[in-house]
Amino acid sequence: MSFNFGTVTRELRAPLRRARCATAGVIAGAIMMATGTAHADRAITRLYEACVGDKWPTANDAETRALACSKALQTRSLTPAQIADARLTRGIARMSLGDKVLAADDYAEALKHYDAIVESQSPDALNLARRAATLAGLGDTERALADYAEAIRRDPKATLALLGRGVLLASRKRAYDRAIEDFDRILRLDTHNVDALVARGSALAQLGRTAGALADLNRAVSLAPNDAQAHVERGVVQARLGEVNLAIQDFDEALKLDPRSFNALVNRAASYSRLGRNDLAIRDLDRALRLDGFSALAYYNRGFAHFALKHYDKAIADYSIAIALDPQMGVAYNNRCLTRGILGEDLVRALADCDTALKLMPLNLDVRSTRGFIFLRLGDPRLALHEYEAVLERDPNRPLALYGRGLARAAIGQTKEGQADRAAALVLDPEIAEAFSKFGLK
Repeated sequence: MSFNFGTVTRELRAPLRRARCATAGVIAGAIMMATGTAHADRAITRLYEACVGDKWPTANDAETRALACSKALQTRSLTPAQIADARLTRGIARMSLGDKVLAADDYAEALKHYDAIVESQSPDALNLARRAATLAGLGDTERALADYAEAIRRDPKATLALLGRGVLLASRKRAYDRAIEDFDRILRLDTHNVDALVARGSALAQLGRTAGALADLNRAVSLAPNDAQAHVERGVVQARLGEVNLAIQDFDEALKLDPRSFNALVNRAASYSRLGRNDLAIRDLDRALRLDGFSALAYYNRGFAHFALKHYDKAIADYSIAIALDPQMGVAYNNRCLTRGILGEDLVRALADCDTALKLMPLNLDVRSTRGFIFLRLGDPRLALHEYEAVLERDPNRPLALYGRGLARAAIGQTKEGQADRAAALVLDPEIAEAFSKFGLK
């Protein structure tokens, strides 16, 4: 049973941040590329510029950016291309604020305008990349990737498209090697591109290449110490390396820079749980869920923290919400199975949870151990024995499975073998007997 670290690249909360650098196909500064801007009233121009800015909105400026976009759109003086940009930008801002319904409406309207722009002329790489970002925001990954690919074909140095495609490949396809190729191309064009360094560091970490990941993220933080995302991603890598206190320092810094950083809160909570500070973990997860009440990961992690504090009813409630939001989350089924088994009030439903977890994660040894525990609680030692033997065949030094098998063997008359298993388990974990005895399993 474990908590999970979450990171930006698991699933973007916005389609893509604007690239910081200017290369062929990407205009530096605000995206003022639409014809007619020079003829617009100065006040309208200022509103438009305040809306689109020089990078995508973050949680820190999402509210003011969304308001500026609304005011610019209300002038009814923007060109179709500017309307598309304003709608896309406001959609990203609204998504950052947790308003997914209105964000989806903005993405849909932006897409209509980008479709007209792209289809009415020979599309340039920039408009293709922006349409791809809009499609990504609407969840249409395949069409987004196709637009990014076409943008890159038309302009091999289109940083915006390379970054967008790389992020999608990592977050939606888990094609980390292909994503890293795109980030490498950006960094060959601009060695100081912080977005690419952060994205590549995250992808390298997903592949277990933590040394390279940390090098990229250290450099990103050095180049942009006020970049909250860089601190979050570095914190995740530090946590994976076991440097939990260093990870918390990064998450703390990210939250100073961006108090609404959902990812910083979720990951700091996971780090607190590793240190046994589950009350602090729950506090952070409560904050995170106020920002995004549809995060299965946040509910799962809060369930874990409640479990650790023996708040079993609250743990079951959180695991249940996590499962409702993500029916494929096998670990949530396993943990709900275990929690129900500990309470001993609903063992049949507990076993059903374990069965589902096993279907979703057929190679997971924790699930087999949990099933063994449930069968012991149900008074079926032979089935428990089968589960524990399946675990020990692959990992013979698991004290939980050894002790459980010892109990199962003793229950079916294999007294000597049972005693040997329990003795071996106690060598590995002197407190393992207590884990079973408090449930009447001796």
